[in-house]
Amino acid sequence: MAGDGDRMDLVYRVLDDQLVDVDGRRCGRADDLEFDGDVGQPPRLHAILSGSGVWHRRLPKRLRGIGARVFGSGVVGHDVIRVPWEEVEDVGTVVKLRAKARDLGLGKGDDRMAKRLEKLPDS
Repeated sequence: MAGDGDRMDLVYRVLDDQLVDVDGRRCGRADDLEFDGDVGQPPRLHAILSGSGVWHRRLPKRLRGIGARVFGSGVVGHDVIRVPWEEVEDVGTVVKLRAKARDLGLGKGDDRMAKRLEKLPDS
């Protein structure tokens, strides 16, 4: 975190950090950040974006089209989950959230995989 209480280097402190819900469940990563604000005003962090649909945006421009086909197109609610900044409890070694992953739409891939793994012997 930076000098005064309202400032931090968001890219360094939040981007790529693990998201952990109120129950301590790991439920994704901070794959991108969404800002809002009026022209001429400082931007304000609005939400954390998480999901495979965000990944193509971080590729070099000439690879983004291929990345979107491989990872997802970036549709919120489909392959991108928007977590409002108000749902963030704390930023430390992980980003702690105020709500359950399920209530925020996070961890769906883990839930699907858990159902498959339950069918395996000795799991």
